[in-house]
Amino acid sequence: MNKININALIQILGMAGVIGSLIFVGLEMQQSHRIALSSQQQARTEIFTEIVNSYNESSATSLYGVLSKLQNNQSLSEEEKKMSENYAFQLLWIFENDYIQYQNNLIDENVWEAKLHSIRTVYSYCENRDALNYLLEFMNSKLSELLNVSSNAQCI
Repeated sequence: MNKININALIQILGMAGVIGSLIFVGLEMQQSHRIALSSQQQARTEIFTEIVNSYNESSATSLYGVLSKLQNNQSLSEEEKKMSENYAFQLLWIFENDYIQYQNNLIDENVWEAKLHSIRTVYSYCENRDALNYLLEFMNSKLSELLNVSSNAQCI
């Protein structure tokens, strides 16, 4: 009779060990996910910093100056048009990457909504429309749907 109790006790301890191990693995997975989210955010921040720095190095015009002109529907110089198109291309490539990360649960919902709003805003500028439509032809078709690409889409 004592052997049965000892065997039962050993089995219970074994099951408790397995359950404890599973809980530990689950906690480790959550931590790894949080680290991945943080790493992705840091990578995006570095990319945007590099974009702004490229404007600092290449022009007397700031990125904010160009974006303000676009938002207010002011005409751009040839240099500013080039800067605007290049920025729009960079942003669309980043957005495609963000979309893939979002599908894989590596971007928080609030961050995703902000990203979607940002790219829709850039897409709404008439100056960028042709360049972005061109680039969208070579990307995931879902991106066009997310941006509401259509021949009737209004631009600013």
